[in-house]
Amino acid sequence: MYLHKNLDTIDHLVNNMLVLFFIGDKLEKIVGKAKYLCIYFISGLLAGMASLGYNMVKNNYVVSAGASGAIFGVVGAMAFIVLINKGRIKDISSRQMVVFVLLSLYGGLTSQGIDNAAHIGGLLSGAILAAVLYRMHKRKFERG
Repeated sequence: MYLHKNLDTIDHLVNNMLVLFFIGDKLEKIVGKAKYLCIYFISGLLAGMASLGYNMVKNNYVVSAGASGAIFGVVGAMAFIVLINKGRIKDISSRQMVVFVLLSLYGGLTSQGIDNAAHIGGLLSGAILAAVLYRMHKRKFERG
């Protein structure tokens, strides 16, 4: 979760940082630092396990490293929270979140050398973790 496989794809690394800056910051404010860290780390681990399992089943012997699985976990958690709040999270609508997730997955599917199993594993892990860790709050910054 701290390494990146190929620095030739600097745009991928920059995109990851932008997602953390915008979506990650919002998620941290909603769930708090400790839960945010849990979502990031556990999603990253589960995404790695999803990648490993998928590649073992396919008899692919690949080296995969990167933070994308954990970042997709953050996105999955935020998508879950936005959707269960019926799009009433300040500055983020359900439609925006769904479009963002679909475009992110599409970007991975249409690019070479991207570990889509980790992306999907992270996305699902983040949503599940948010379902377990998040409780709807009526904080001022959450509701638009």
